[in-house]
Amino acid sequence: MLKALGWRAQGFARNTRANVAVLFGLAIIPIVLGVGVAIDYGRALIVRERMASAADAAALAIGSWTGLTEAELKTKAQQYFNANYPSNSLGTVGTLNVRFQGDNVLVDVSGSVPTTFMRLANINSVDVGSSAVISKKERNIELALVLDTTGSMGQGGKMSALQSAAKTMVKDLFAGQATSDTLKIAVVPFAAAVNVGSDKKDESWIDKNAKSQIAYEDFKSGVKVFDLYNNLKNRSWQGCVREREGTDYELTDATPDASTPASLFAPYFAPDEPDSNIGSYANSYISDGDCGQSKSKNRTADRCQRYTGKYANANASSGKGPEYNCPPSAITDLTNKQSDVTSAIDNLQPAGSTVIPAGLLWGWRVLSPTAPFTAAKPYDDEKWVKAIVLLTDGQNDVGGGSNGHDKSYYNAFGFAAEGHLGNTNGNNAESTLESKMSTVCTAIKAKGILVYTIGFQVTDSTTKNLLKNCATQSDMYYNSPSNSQLASIFKDIAQGLSDLRIAE
Repeated sequence: MLKALGWRAQGFARNTRANVAVLFGLAIIPIVLGVGVAIDYGRALIVRERMASAADAAALAIGSWTGLTEAELKTKAQQYFNANYPSNSLGTVGTLNVRFQGDNVLVDVSGSVPTTFMRLANINSVDVGSSAVISKKERNIELALVLDTTGSMGQGGKMSALQSAAKTMVKDLFAGQATSDTLKIAVVPFAAAVNVGSDKKDESWIDKNAKSQIAYEDFKSGVKVFDLYNNLKNRSWQGCVREREGTDYELTDATPDASTPASLFAPYFAPDEPDSNIGSYANSYISDGDCGQSKSKNRTADRCQRYTGKYANANASSGKGPEYNCPPSAITDLTNKQSDVTSAIDNLQPAGSTVIPAGLLWGWRVLSPTAPFTAAKPYDDEKWVKAIVLLTDGQNDVGGGSNGHDKSYYNAFGFAAEGHLGNTNGNNAESTLESKMSTVCTAIKAKGILVYTIGFQVTDSTTKNLLKNCATQSDMYYNSPSNSQLASIFKDIAQGLSDLRIAE
């Protein structure tokens, strides 16, 4: 008999089909249970997300409600939660727990979700919960609208779309009030430079006496830009300035100090570039004459451009001049009057090429509590939130490598040949501006300033990435909207600024 049993055992071992069947039968139970656990937990996660959304809505609702007792606020919170978490949702949910701690409102809720497959393991339900914390502190806003007003904004109805959308956002933020105690907005138009306003001529932070190297680098030491404006019969300083130089000042909001020339802002004066008999230049607006040289062989492009005698009693040709590439519209400093902001937006005029870091720098400076502009609150004032909305329709562009011996068009950082835009041959001018832009964005965000960016019909991938990285969060970057889409984007930004933020 033992021999017979042995034969049968050997036969069973040789029957691989039977072995597989037994193994599969043993394995199928944990496989099914594992799949079931995943399904049950997936349902629990869906319930938790719905609970979290409803709890956030309840917290936000009562956080902005005034004139009610804590008991009344708790009742309101439960009503908002119930409205956002309908009774037919999966699982059961307990009563909302609402607590008040100083300026914060804390909302907690818990519940359970019945299981299906996990019952095989004697687990009949999964506990879920969510919490939200919001601040009831008054949300005051200082906002800088940094808006591209370059020549391309005058094409395809883009400027009109911008003006309409921006004014609607301003109207929404003012919420029907002509003035506000909780909102201040500045408008910063930019092209290749920024106009701070001709009324700032006598400010202590303007380098009116050419003490800094920047103030006279396009001519020679001792030449004062305001004297050149006075020599021209039909031009006066419109308010544009050069950017400063050096790591302590160029890409910063450092306060100007009259005792430190490098910290001052030089008035903008785009030199008259050489006549056509010397070369092809973008901004030749008066005759060079003899360039102060008795012999024609000495009349080089550089000498003729730096010659200041030609400005005496001269008339600059229309369309060009010392304000070349600078926006005619000046900065509107932070104001709590809606009409001041909408008027500034209405006055935007498209002209010039694009230098985004210049616009960002002055958007930052109007939000900085110290000079040049001083209307902003201190950075550490917890009652105020600072934000920038940057809109541009194109990449940084100063004609790097072109425009004769200057190697670029004149802009806030001067000619590329002077060395402020990378190599003096100008070929790296645009990439240097991109680097400057990234540096400024990082510095702004380090100050706690929120940054929204809009690429307005931008097709250049480099610029898109720059704008995306500049924004405080990925959802604060908007990619290439059409004219019709721009209004909804500004509305979305207005809503984001107006809503109380979830603290946790």
